[in-house]
Amino acid sequence: MSAMTIEGLVKNTGRLLAIPRVVGEVMKLLDDPDSPQREIASRLEQDPALVAILLRLANSPAFAPARTVDSVERALALLGREHVRRLVIAGAVTQASDRLPVQNLLPLEVFWHHSAYCAVIARLLAEERSRALAGTVFLGGLLHDLGQLVLFSEVPEEAHRAFLSSLDAPNEISPQAAEQVELGFDHAELGGALAERWGLPESLCACLRYHHAPLEAPAEHFEAVAIVHLANTGAHLAELDSRDWNDAPPIVPEVWERVRVTPEQLLASLDAAQYQVCAVEALRDPG
Repeated sequence: MSAMTIEGLVKNTGRLLAIPRVVGEVMKLLDDPDSPQREIASRLEQDPALVAILLRLANSPAFAPARTVDSVERALALLGREHVRRLVIAGAVTQASDRLPVQNLLPLEVFWHHSAYCAVIARLLAEERSRALAGTVFLGGLLHDLGQLVLFSEVPEEAHRAFLSSLDAPNEISPQAAEQVELGFDHAELGGALAERWGLPESLCACLRYHHAPLEAPAEHFEAVAIVHLANTGAHLAELDSRDWNDAPPIVPEVWERVRVTPEQLLASLDAAQYQVCAVEALRDPG
């Protein structure tokens, strides 16, 4: 087992993925109902790159309102402060991921392609069942595997050994179990710990921490976590252009009934998702 602890990785990665100071300042302003929108926008505009990501997210398939969101003030007016809070933090994390060490085991393009599929499929499922969760599960899907990206960037040898272990005996050990053996924790736990460190909303923290174990999620966040759980499996199938359930991580059987989604409905969402994934991938780089 690696000597690296989850606390150590969170601390080390915290320096690389440091959230800009302006984000903390904006969070305080968003928490104050009396703070004027112009002041929030002015503070955010100190980080033009973050504003660009925020506006691309605000105009993405998950949030796109009837009118174009072309400024932070308009985003606040049309989406509300809670949505903007999620967008700001997610944008900061997305921006920060580019500062991780370059590695070839899980290239950023591959990571964000899977993440985009998961985000879009999660949103599509939520729109059919609980529209209020659409924004949460979109961002939960977008960030759900952040812990995996950090593992391959920070402890690549251990992460690769765990990956090979699960690949050699897929019916005996899951990737998460292999990570537990190798590291003492898995990427979902790491992602949840990172999310908590950055002050992401509890629902997003739960999506990252429990997306492979939805039945362990707090009851108030179960539905959001379960939707991301389903979307993760759907994303794997979509990437492979497969409809064989054996090609993707297994779905916890109880989830189907509790979220009122059928296998056929999940598979149908894959076809709809493929037309939106490119737009979501462009959130990071419009080029």
